[in-house]
Amino acid sequence: MNQKAQLRQPNLFYEILKGLFSNKFIAFLLVLIFTSSLALVQITHFTRQQLIQQDKLLQQRDELDLEWRYLLVEEEFYSQHARIEEVATTQLQMKRPTSKDEQVVVLP
Repeated sequence: MNQKAQLRQPNLFYEILKGLFSNKFIAFLLVLIFTSSLALVQITHFTRQQLIQQDKLLQQRDELDLEWRYLLVEEEFYSQHARIEEVATTQLQMKRPTSKDEQVVVLP
């Protein structure tokens, strides 16, 4: 008896598909909607990946900029005249020449 009841009831999924695909224009629009929704998901995913990459690159740029500033400060520190003179006198035991140490070379 249960089988007879199933045979008399229409299959709802089959009836919906049959109604949708009976008109080719509606079927085309349905396929177009599915295609555009999948494209939208793909583009959104790609955009998010690009934003994440951009954030990483901006962070790397900031780190490099900070390192560059530290290097500029260090360069200025090492290029100061007083620092150079101090290193020359203490580490290299250099001194300013006196007039006795000077020699004049005359070129013909």
